[in-house]
Amino acid sequence: MKEFYEFALWQKEDHIASIGCGYGWWEVSLCLHYPAKKMAFVDPLVEKEDIDESIAYFTEKTGLTWKTEVELNPEKIVEKDQIWIFNAWHEFEDRPAMLAKIHKALNEGGIVIIEEEISKYHRLQHDGCGKDLFFEKEIIAEFSQGGFQYVATKTKDEVAVYLKFRK
Repeated sequence: MKEFYEFALWQKEDHIASIGCGYGWWEVSLCLHYPAKKMAFVDPLVEKEDIDESIAYFTEKTGLTWKTEVELNPEKIVEKDQIWIFNAWHEFEDRPAMLAKIHKALNEGGIVIIEEEISKYHRLQHDGCGKDLFFEKEIIAEFSQGGFQYVATKTKDEVAVYLKFRK
């Protein structure tokens, strides 16, 4: 968690969206330890009860106080300082359209963080959904074509990396 925060470096006043967040466990845990002003949870599966349960679980477990305003599946994602995509980039069917939405949603200089399992030597498939995993250079090329500047890569573990891009 600390490694992700040190890579993303959001501020207390930042507005963040997490696209494809599932039930929001990562996002709740991160914002509990390192609060943001607002977190938008964007996923057709997530419901208010899921986020409330995550917040209750982590606040009880850590003794920390929840300080981040919650936004659930907003009509439009706008004026964000950061957008996070955890292990979901390979699942998007129309990635160029998603890149355009992300570009429009970010403030100038805003950051996108992708956490993604990647192919390294030959094309791999995701264990959960069976979809093809990208090579790191393919993700970087897609984001560059979408108008983003590649900033850095950080290895998460033996199968996944964090990629950072700036608008």
